[in-house]
Amino acid sequence: MRIVYVGSNKDLLERWKSKKDDVLILLYDRWDDFNYKTRFPTFCLIKGEEIELGAVKILFENEYLSHPFLGSLREQGWDGKFPIEEANYISVPEEITFYEHLRDLLGPEEATNVALALRDASHLVFTLEDQQAIDLIATEGFSKSLQRERSSQNSYADGWRTLVGQEFGVQDLKFTFRDTFGELSDLQLNFVSRSPLPHEINVIIGPNGVGKSSALRQMVRAWIQPKQDHEALGGARFEPRPNLSQLVAVSYSPFERFPVDTDEETTLDKPLKDKDIYRFFGFRGRHLSQNTGRSTKIRNSLEVPRINACLSLIQCLIDDRRYRTIKAWANKLKTLENVLSTAIEFDTAAVKLKRDAVLDEIIGDDPFEESQVFELNEASIDGEEQLERYLAISSGDDLINVTALQKHVDLSGGVLFFRGGEHVQLSSGQRLFCYIVVNVLGVMRRNSLVVVDEPELFLHPTLEIQFVSMLKQLLRIYGSKALVATHSVVTVREVPSRCVHVFENTEFGLRISNPPFETFGGDVQRISSYVFGDRSVSKPYEAWLKDLLEQHGTAEAVIEVLDDDLNEEMIIQLNAMERGKW
Repeated sequence: MRIVYVGSNKDLLERWKSKKDDVLILLYDRWDDFNYKTRFPTFCLIKGEEIELGAVKILFENEYLSHPFLGSLREQGWDGKFPIEEANYISVPEEITFYEHLRDLLGPEEATNVALALRDASHLVFTLEDQQAIDLIATEGFSKSLQRERSSQNSYADGWRTLVGQEFGVQDLKFTFRDTFGELSDLQLNFVSRSPLPHEINVIIGPNGVGKSSALRQMVRAWIQPKQDHEALGGARFEPRPNLSQLVAVSYSPFERFPVDTDEETTLDKPLKDKDIYRFFGFRGRHLSQNTGRSTKIRNSLEVPRINACLSLIQCLIDDRRYRTIKAWANKLKTLENVLSTAIEFDTAAVKLKRDAVLDEIIGDDPFEESQVFELNEASIDGEEQLERYLAISSGDDLINVTALQKHVDLSGGVLFFRGGEHVQLSSGQRLFCYIVVNVLGVMRRNSLVVVDEPELFLHPTLEIQFVSMLKQLLRIYGSKALVATHSVVTVREVPSRCVHVFENTEFGLRISNPPFETFGGDVQRISSYVFGDRSVSKPYEAWLKDLLEQHGTAEAVIEVLDDDLNEEMIIQLNAMERGKW
């Protein structure tokens, strides 16, 4: 594969495109990282097909501005091709999938040749122990530019593993946060399994007021902040730096206060280029104009999750096309269909189209049955029926023009489900379950951390179990992990005790402990008693039984009166009460 720099020269770009060779073309960008300008968008052709690799940052020794430096090399006779023998430099791709694409399309040897030509910092430092590269990563330019974004940090930390074919995943994390007593507490998240039990999910559980949600919010803010120095966050920090590519926060509580996006983080010196390193899903979000596509002020609305779900479903379609060449990348739409089928019965998911949508632009002149366009007469606000059209978004559908769809989709319509051509009506719990699945899957990257605050708020126990099962499946597919803050012992029962972190306020401060017994598949009552100490709390039904015992004198008399209305647990309690053992 040839690697060439064309900068902003459009004629040169078109000439290289017309050659039909396998080529990686480096383009011009003016993005500024504290006076360092090192970013190169790319255009890649492999076997005549355009492959979206993402941008790469290249730092040249003793240079702030990479593009003018390359311009000076051209003036001295450089032909624009990499590697550059006359220069010392290193590079880091913005996305870790950069070399995954090349490895699966060109083979490991050719992908490594590209890495050598670009002098990929991860490969040179961790695999080859190249001294020139080691010296360059110690410079200000490397930290301020090539490692400013979290996604680039991940590419540097684990990119070499891609080239040598080594698997990688989220490691154990230690997070320090400011607790409700104003002290710094440590939360040790155990994601690396040391037993056959599943370790994809860690759980924080405890009574109200112990600071579960606060710990999650601090974690989000510490993640968004790219600096290793976190004084502005009260000392909240990860130790060591996590090998994550993204953090996704989910909270449908009306009282949540998570940042909506990276731009809401006030401690940042400058905006981040990669906005997707952090995504939030809840009832708050930025209003997105249907006409301009621009976001405005943050609002709280039931429309926000509908819009997010619609955008995420379309993103699943985009990702499936972009990453289809990566063998380890799962088909998102197929995964979506498999996961959601555990909670609802449907044939396909769909999005609503604007009434003036031009179908020919979206699906060409293919008949409706091939493209699955549903037409339904629905009552409008004034009571009159209007014809509404819905377009199915399903795995294996290559007919949709995504750019046209983004122009003609009615985002406020959300995601709908059809079975037998009819709209499937969902309960509020099913709808929330679908929101979470679609949104998380839509933005999921490799090595993501999904943070969920109190998912049980709108889920009944069956859906809670399905939620945990869904989350485990998605995390396993994408090599990612989750941290769930909850009051639900049903959720805790699905997680090994090593991954359960019980928060408890004591006279000595916050205590964080793991249950001394195995919670995975454990007894709900035992878990509840340990976490909430509810054996010491009198329950209304117990007071009622005590009154009956005093009235009738003996447990035997009460049992005779209640007869078939008693269960085994109540009989045990009555006998224990009579003996003064309860």
